[in-house]
Amino acid sequence: MFTIKARDLAAILDRVAPHRFQADDDANDLDTLILDSTPAHLHAVGCSDRTLAVARTSVTGDVWTAPVGYDDATALRAWLESSDHVTVEHVTTSGHQQLRFTEGPAQLTVPAACHVGRLPWRALLRLVLDARKHPLAVGRPVQLSADDLALWGHAGADGEAIEFRSLGPVGTLVTAGPDFLGLQTPHTWDGPTPGRGWTSSLRTRLFLFAGAFLEVGARYADHTGTAWVVPARPGPGEEPVLISADYGSVALPISRVLAGGKFLIRLPEYQK
Repeated sequence: MFTIKARDLAAILDRVAPHRFQADDDANDLDTLILDSTPAHLHAVGCSDRTLAVARTSVTGDVWTAPVGYDDATALRAWLESSDHVTVEHVTTSGHQQLRFTEGPAQLTVPAACHVGRLPWRALLRLVLDARKHPLAVGRPVQLSADDLALWGHAGADGEAIEFRSLGPVGTLVTAGPDFLGLQTPHTWDGPTPGRGWTSSLRTRLFLFAGAFLEVGARYADHTGTAWVVPARPGPGEEPVLISADYGSVALPISRVLAGGKFLIRLPEYQK
């Protein structure tokens, strides 16, 4: 549980909300916005078929992850408009994983969309950031403001990919198909190195239980083949609780899940 300024929570939701799969895509299993808490940050993660966006804000919280449907995220964003400081709780009620947002007597409860596939966003971002160290990853970064990007939005009016290529002090070359060229004047970059300070956010969140490591947000199968999600890291002396990914309203202590067979098998990232 932690308290956060409503405007800070709204800001990270706004930054990732445009990144989502369309309603007619085959990948609706990933059509969610993920809220992910670590001891130092609350992350909001949005994903489409071509983009991945992660925004974060500082908190002092627990470790949990919860996918949230976009309709519920939209309702939460609207609720925040009339809020100042909001208390956020990750709870399990009647077998359902939920996020509870409270300010005084006002409260909004958002269900977790536990049926969706897991998005390995940490692994994807680690891969991208590590690629910067590769010998082929040379050249200057391209810096564009939001206003700049809006100017180039129609360059690919017929569906062409728009490419931005740095020419160093000359500026940025913009191309879209065989019949469009543009030049963007150069920007100065006074901010931090992209990715700096994200080590803690991208670290795998493992915890040890009964001699075995479990990962928050990962899926495991028991001896019957039933899939379970590890929604949160347990507190000191607490037993982990598993949420069923196959049956609604089922949440059990891990000892109950293991009663019929003393093992769990880690499932692939995108398995339903």
